[in-house]
Amino acid sequence: MSEKPLNLERDAIHLGAPSTAVPVPGFEHDYEKYVAAHCSPDDPGRLVTLATSTKDWPVWETHPAGAEVVIVLSGRAEFIQDVGGARRHVIVGPNEAVINPPGVPHTANVIEPFTALYITPGPGTTHLPRT
Repeated sequence: MSEKPLNLERDAIHLGAPSTAVPVPGFEHDYEKYVAAHCSPDDPGRLVTLATSTKDWPVWETHPAGAEVVIVLSGRAEFIQDVGGARRHVIVGPNEAVINPPGVPHTANVIEPFTALYITPGPGTTHLPRT
């Protein structure tokens, strides 16, 4: 166990197999570095992060390696999922969650600046500009 707590606004946690939790100090949303250091085909794991959004997301994000869990801790957001060409809109507030299924592009609009805890399968994640 570390002597200092992790600050999930700066650091992250890699959840791997079998039931491991590895600190990722200084993560700062560098997904490529994280995937190279912690993920493998045998153990893609999950990334645990905390982020605050004050503006609508400028991209569509997709996680082909698995479902992403988003737990809103404060504020309110509208998550939009593109499921087979149909848009699904989900309003999420404090202590509520949304699951972004594997391979489903998703984005978010800010209703009130929100802070969320993300549990994300990192390998293969893509970002496309929002149009």
